[in-house]
Amino acid sequence: MEANMEKLLKNGIAQGFCNICYALAISDFGKQHIKLLVEMWNRAVQMDVSNSSKEMLSQLAQVEAFMKADRIDLEEPPSELRLRMVSIVEKDNTVSRSHAQISGMLTKLGFIHENEVPPLEEWVMGSMLAIDMACPKQKIAIEFDGPSHYLKSVGTGDVTRLENGATKAKRRFLERVGWKVINLNYQDWIEVRHNKSEGILFLKKKLSDAGVKL
Repeated sequence: MEANMEKLLKNGIAQGFCNICYALAISDFGKQHIKLLVEMWNRAVQMDVSNSSKEMLSQLAQVEAFMKADRIDLEEPPSELRLRMVSIVEKDNTVSRSHAQISGMLTKLGFIHENEVPPLEEWVMGSMLAIDMACPKQKIAIEFDGPSHYLKSVGTGDVTRLENGATKAKRRFLERVGWKVINLNYQDWIEVRHNKSEGILFLKKKLSDAGVKL
């Protein structure tokens, strides 16, 4: 990719720079192609803020977070762009029905936790990369992964059990900043959610397998 960097820099547009940064970050190739990522980042943050889409701003915010987890400091975005990045996300405390059900059962198991927890103490990006259910004291993060977290089969469109890049990137990010992550597949939860005893046993095993003591 570095071989084509001059061409990319010459002919690229802001959205393209953001796309490349984001692709490198979520695929965990940021360190391997650090020169390319830094150049793309520097061009991206020089964009005309008035033309920045929510997608672009979200990509930049996540790239910055992922790189910080890898202890790579990128150029600070201009103040106006920083304000736009912060403005696109607001703290959202709403949870799905399954999320609420799981949270209730975890409480019954004695797992003390909070919902929608920021990944870092100093976090200004609202609900972005927030942890579904977490025990900050033990640094245990529980993520309930719905259909949007998995790849779909080509042709049929059926949801597979293969995690998509964004889901893998978030888990990797959380682990690198010190969290122990437990992912709950919604397909597994569907099989036990209508039986309270089975649901509790399912969650207890997940916690036990991760080494969490209740």
